[in-house]
Amino acid sequence: MLKALQLILSIITVGLAFYIMLTYSYQFLSLLNILLGLTMLVLGAIEWQKRKKISAWLLFFVALFSWFVGIYRMTI
Repeated sequence: MLKALQLILSIITVGLAFYIMLTYSYQFLSLLNILLGLTMLVLGAIEWQKRKKISAWLLFFVALFSWFVGIYRMTI
C-alpha cells in the first residue's frame, strides 16, 4: 500500500517538476514543495516499518520543513 502511494506521489512530483522546468511557470513551486513533503512522509513511514528509525526521523523532519516552505511560499 505504501509502495504504491510512494510511486504515485513520486510520479506526480516529477511530472510537476518537469512541467515547471519546461514552461518556466514558477507559480506551482509551493505545490511542488508540498507534494515533495508528502512523498518524504511516505518514505519515512516505509523506513519506520523497516525499523530504520534514524532515517525515518530524518525523512519526517525533511517533510515538515518542505511543508513549511511550501505553505510559507503560498502566503507570500
